[in-house]
Amino acid sequence: MTAPALYRNQTYVRLWIAYTLSSLGTFASLVSLPLVVMASSGGPLGVGLISFAGASCMLLALPWAGLLVDRVGWRPVMVRADLVRGIAFGVLTYTVATHQVSVGVVLAVTAVSGALGVPFASATATALRSAIPTAQRPAALSANQSRTALLTLLGPLAGGALYGVSPALPFAVDAVSFLVSATLVATLPATTAAPADRPAAHWTDITAGWRFLRRHPFLRNMTLTVLVADFGIQGVIVVLVVTAAASNDALGTGLITACTGAGNLLGSAITLPAVRHARPRTLILATTWTGALAVSAIAGTDRVLWGALLAGCFCVATPVIGVLTNRTLLDDVPQEILGRVQSVFQTVPRLVASTGPVLAGLLLGVLPTRAVVLLFALPLAALALYGTLSGTLDRKDR
Repeated sequence: MTAPALYRNQTYVRLWIAYTLSSLGTFASLVSLPLVVMASSGGPLGVGLISFAGASCMLLALPWAGLLVDRVGWRPVMVRADLVRGIAFGVLTYTVATHQVSVGVVLAVTAVSGALGVPFASATATALRSAIPTAQRPAALSANQSRTALLTLLGPLAGGALYGVSPALPFAVDAVSFLVSATLVATLPATTAAPADRPAAHWTDITAGWRFLRRHPFLRNMTLTVLVADFGIQGVIVVLVVTAAASNDALGTGLITACTGAGNLLGSAITLPAVRHARPRTLILATTWTGALAVSAIAGTDRVLWGALLAGCFCVATPVIGVLTNRTLLDDVPQEILGRVQSVFQTVPRLVASTGPVLAGLLLGVLPTRAVVLLFALPLAALALYGTLSGTLDRKDR
């Protein structure tokens, strides 16, 4: 029997809308959090503490998040994570609207959001296996990549616009988006949501996701690829933004955002035909070498425009990696440990990539701009060379 069209798959559609709402609200509020902290006399130190709190709580949530999904199922995890986050941002909305907000309140809400975002992302990825037939997975994953690209562009813009109307409005929208998302997921059928076998909370069970990735050569290599690529592009973007700001080039800063966002959108659009018609090894090597050459070329130009265009070229290639990796995760990982594997893959690259901007800022204080860019090009070049010489990219599509 032929599987129905993706847009007729009501479980997938509801999951897609739920994740979109949660993420759009999160992007909108993230851009407003530093403004609220600064307005509450938190200063730059307060802004730094907010970022640290979010990353720290993600790290603390990593060991148990996937285990929780594998123990209770994806649906209850998604619903409860969204409900708690909705309540937290409702409290933040109230404190901002009544001028009672403090750095402590923002820190607490950020900690809750960061900690619960890990099991929510793991549960969402796990839900795809239940919702999507194997034949529809490439199309579904490509649609998810397009959604992420759009949210990255529109979320901060929406947050800034809402904050301009009222400082409390972005957080109110975020709270409502979480509650609507929880409602959508709660009304999904319960079939296949509950795991047949519940793992224990022993060390061997907690680390099962790490061990599986270590033993799977293709996924191990792909996790490293995502980690290095995200780390590199985020660091280079900071270098470009700082360069534009130092020249009082507001247009250049806008071009950087526009080019990287357009690159992600274009890459998402071409991912599905690329995955269907090209070998994984070819696509991975094209992506890694494009990144290494693009970042190296950025070091050779003083013009922000060319740097932004080259960064955009890098971003065109990266969605392919996301689709290839997520499809392999859904195809190859046993159901009983899928949550734990997904939590490692979803969280570790994000945490490592978040150090790219910090490192870029530190290096710019002691090294010339070109030297900093070249330092970010080195791990990309090493990754491309390793992929070319190793045999871990030879996995054939099913």
